Amino acid sequence: MKKLGSKIVNGGGGVKMDKFVVRLPRGADTKAKSKPQGKVYKQATIESLQRVVVIEDIERLKGTLQQDGQPAHVLLEALTELNKKIPSKQVLLSTKIGHAVNKLKRHEDKAVASLARSIVLKWKHFIQDQDNRPVLEVRCDLKTQKTRTSGRRMLAESLGLEEGHLLPENIERETFHSCKRLLDRSYKRTMRKLIFTLKGKEDTRNMVLNGELNVKDLVTSLKCKS
Repeated sequence: MKKLGSKIVNGGGGVKMDKFVVRLPRGADTKAKSKPQGKVYKQATIESLQRVVVIEDIERLKGTLQQDGQPAHVLLEALTELNKKIPSKQVLLSTKIGHAVNKLKRHEDKAVASLARSIVLKWKHFIQDQDNRPVLEVRCDLKTQKTRTSGRRMLAESLGLEEGHLLPENIERETFHSCKRLLDRSYKRTMRKLIFTLKGKEDTRNMVLNGELNVKDLVTSLKCKS
């Protein structure tokens, strides 16, 4: 709104200013002041690049694909993430992620099967044509891996499973991923809460063992802040 003034001449020859308000159309004043914005650029991280492969993420996603009874939407989420990466031949051989994806080409869910076929074909063509290009692999250090192995062992015990079972490994990997791959206070508190919950709450433990509660939802529900 803008305030304007008008002159009114009275009988005595004097001049009196009378104020009144003029309403402008909604947004008209804002449009006049606003300046056109330039193009907004989003900074890319090194891990977002196709040829940068975080081995931990590959192993985590492989575990998700291999877990029995996974719902289609969980498999699609994992495959979509894998589709953004192109592992080298060495990574495919060492992690065996290709085998896990290849098995899903015959999945009963058409969307899962189609995406799996697309990924296998893309990786195959890349290896045939450009496998000599450099690749950057990111791995955990030995101290970090030792701490994580200990956590997986305690998760296995709380679930009543043998050490090395895929389920506790997947739970730990999802926890590590949700904590941005840092062994910080959040990771330690979340792991402790998971272990005590799975050991002390039979209903939750059975839901996880039966696949009624998937790994990602379990970790999300018990995630602790730092």
